[in-house]
Amino acid sequence: MPGERRNTRVRQQSEPQLPDFYMPAMWPLDLQRSLHDWFRAWRQRRLYRRLLKLDDRQLASHDLDRRRLDEMAHAPLRQLIAQRRKRPSPERPGR
Repeated sequence: MPGERRNTRVRQQSEPQLPDFYMPAMWPLDLQRSLHDWFRAWRQRRLYRRLLKLDDRQLASHDLDRRRLDEMAHAPLRQLIAQRRKRPSPERPGR
């Protein structure tokens, strides 16, 4: 009925209106840190696997041990992340 006024005041208070496009105010920093840690651990493990392709003489010239490299190359990413988080981060100069 066009002439009637509906009482929508109660409904508006119980159901807040969400905008059509919602953009959160803050990026999930924990998610970003986790993704960054996983990516760094994956690259580190990939580097170990590439180093294993070198011969023993080349590894010895860089003071690397094949057995230790093999352990790190086949370590789970979670283990590499945990080791990295235990180490204190070096201070960057100029900051």
